[in-house]
Amino acid sequence: MAKKRQIRGPANNQVLQLRVDGPGIRSGRIPIPELITICQEMQNAISRQAEALEGRKTTHPGPVASIIRRECTLELVGIKGGCATLQFDVAKPQATIMEIGTLAIEVVDELAATIKSLGNGGQKTDIAPGVLRSLYNLGAVVESSRISSLQWIVPRRTGHRRTLAEITKPVLKKIAAKLSKPRKASLTIDGILDMSDFKPPDRKCRIDPPLGIPLDCTFDAEKDDLVLRLMRRPVRVSGEADIQPFTDRPGALHIQTIQELPALELGKGLFFSNLSIRELASSQDVKPLKGVSELASSLEDEDDVDSILEEIYSSRK
Repeated sequence: MAKKRQIRGPANNQVLQLRVDGPGIRSGRIPIPELITICQEMQNAISRQAEALEGRKTTHPGPVASIIRRECTLELVGIKGGCATLQFDVAKPQATIMEIGTLAIEVVDELAATIKSLGNGGQKTDIAPGVLRSLYNLGAVVESSRISSLQWIVPRRTGHRRTLAEITKPVLKKIAAKLSKPRKASLTIDGILDMSDFKPPDRKCRIDPPLGIPLDCTFDAEKDDLVLRLMRRPVRVSGEADIQPFTDRPGALHIQTIQELPALELGKGLFFSNLSIRELASSQDVKPLKGVSELASSLEDEDDVDSILEEIYSSRK
């Protein structure tokens, strides 16, 4: 369970301001397309940084954990003039922030430090992949003809100075350079072992997870018998994966360990993810009904319904 952080909220009821400047921005006004992009990508950056602080994966299919959505969802509470300064607060009563603190405040501080580091030459090296990608998406707005800079401002609060970090085109290029470098990462994934190819030297297989796209894997000759035995079964594999440039997706994983999972364990980590109906259906491969007739019973006319019900109730005793 994540520890509660005793951080007092800012006196002006804001945890974050984004100052948008450029030739297409007028005092207290901002075009709707840019506003939507900024709000969406800012929230993505907040969520990914929260995952990193909580020790969670920042690259994964499906939504973020419910506790992070509850603690770190922000609301746009105002647009100030001058240029256009978007003002955000946590989407819950301010009294809660004052009493127990909020993960969102720590997340906003950490993102400010990350952006400043990127602008100063990139001394900060422990930036989670998902955070880096979300900042790149947020900063993409400065490449438009209407916006030239985006300032990430942490308002002054008790014990903390006002902090400002700016996202400009040079900063965006530094983020892109980091994303373009080939990377490797340790990865563990659960899924169904499928489509094995035992031809040397490149032995290959595929893992189909409950949610998300299948992952191609390679393995060594000493795992031939184990892979063959576990075909079409739920497994957990761990190894080193190649992370594709400009994305957070693994291109291929070389299996170091592989073990069989009980069927009920597969997708266990998704239980508290608050998936939508569409995502649940996709993860369980449930298809829409083609007609009401599919709901009809398949009992034959001569079957005795009472006898069937009696047998069901007897088996429960």
